[in-house]
Parts: sequence; C-alpha cells; structure tokens
Amino acid sequence: MSDGGRLRGRTAVVTGAGGGIGRGIALALAAEGANVVIAARRLLTGEQTAAMIRAERGEALALQCDVAEQQQVAATITAAVATYGALDIVVHNANASDSAMPIALEAVTDENWQTQAAVAWDAAFFLAQAAHLYLKDSGRGRFIVLGSCFGLHGAAMNPIYAALKGGDRGLVKALAREWGPDGITVNAVEPAAATEPTVVFFDQHPEVRAKYLSNFPMARLGRPREDIGRAVAALCSDDFGFITAQSIQVDGGLYTAL
Repeated sequence: MSDGGRLRGRTAVVTGAGGGIGRGIALALAAEGANVVIAARRLLTGEQTAAMIRAERGEALALQCDVAEQQQVAATITAAVATYGALDIVVHNANASDSAMPIALEAVTDENWQTQAAVAWDAAFFLAQAAHLYLKDSGRGRFIVLGSCFGLHGAAMNPIYAALKGGDRGLVKALAREWGPDGITVNAVEPAAATEPTVVFFDQHPEVRAKYLSNFPMARLGRPREDIGRAVAALCSDDFGFITAQSIQVDGGLYTAL
C-alpha cells in the first residue's frame, strides 16, 4: 500500500477517523507508509477504517477514544507509542456531531457551547500536552488541526463553530512558535470535502448542491482521501518540513472566491 512511501516507518494518530475526512486522512497516511492509529469515539467505525487500511496492506490500530476526555486522549497516545515505539504525527480531525448544524446566537445554550468546545478546543489541548515530548523525540514531529474557512470569514447561523475554528488557528500559531525549536511543525488544514452525509444531502437536494458548488472555482467538493488526505500526508512529509504556523486552505478555492 503506497502512494510513494514518504512516511514509511512513522506513526500517526488521527482523531475522528471512523469516517469522512478523518478516514480519508488515515487512508492517505497509511498509503504513504505510516502506521496509523485511528482514534474513534465509536470503536466499530474505527475498526472499519483499520480494516480498509489492512486490506491495502497497510498497518493500522483502532482505539476507542472520546477526545473530550483527557484520560482517554492520554491513553491513546501512550498506546500508540507502546505499539509502534514512537509518535511522529498527530492529526486532530474530530468534531462534535452537531457542529455543522445551523443555530442562531440567541438559541445557543451552554450545552451547545460546551459540547462543541470540548471536541474542538479541549481535545486539541489534551492532544498537544500528551503528544509533545514524543513529537519532540521524533525529530520530525507534525501536529495538524483540521480547521474551517468559517474561522476566517465567519458564518451566520453558526457562531460556535466559527469561533472555535478561529480559536484553533490561534493555538496553531502559538504552538508553532513554542515547538519550532523542537523540530515540530504545527499547521491547520481547512478543507471542503464531500463526506458521506453531504453526498446524501446533495443527492436529495440537487438544487442546493448546484447553488453551493457555484462558490467553488473548481466546481466540486474535495474527495476525503485523494484531495484532503493526500494534502495532509504531504504536509507530514519531509518535503514540507519548513512550513509551520500556517492555515492551509484545501478547498478548491472556496475561501478565495467568497
């Protein structure tokens, strides 16, 4: 299983890799030779991703992990190192299940905020704290947070998600400065991709699909593995070892066009 083997022998942890963009990233990293630890809230979906990787002769380990729980995050990082001997890459892709649901500011509850913040913000901190020393020992550590253009241009009817993703960009820049001397790059990748629910929704509402895709210079959504996953894999390779503190739009030109 190889798209080039640029990550051969390295170990990656990917959160929220039981489907969608996270699964695409896990598959792409494995295709480049990485050992991939799939951290999924539902172990069944994580095992499905692991089986897909193994079917292509890649190496994968699926672990149940609620990233909002600090002890579970720490245990996942420890298990990755215990299994493969090192940790080189962390990709925080997980999002709360209701993060994409429109909600007006006056309707936002404390529970809405806390649920999404626990996955977007708390989990990013937990992962950073648990992984730092291992990424430093790697000598070529990569820490990547999946962001959104909502954190750049805002989003009416989605103030929580926009605020959290904007905050993630601040964390990326802070960690890039702090960890640079340790040889660790820290970046955000901000994708626009056709996940399984998106495809189903657009099939049911073709008029919405046409209107939405008119915002894309490339006239289509990205593919989780081929477009988003391979971009993340490239960013994890030595070819991009001097890029840090960046928010990279992997969105077919959507942000530039808006």
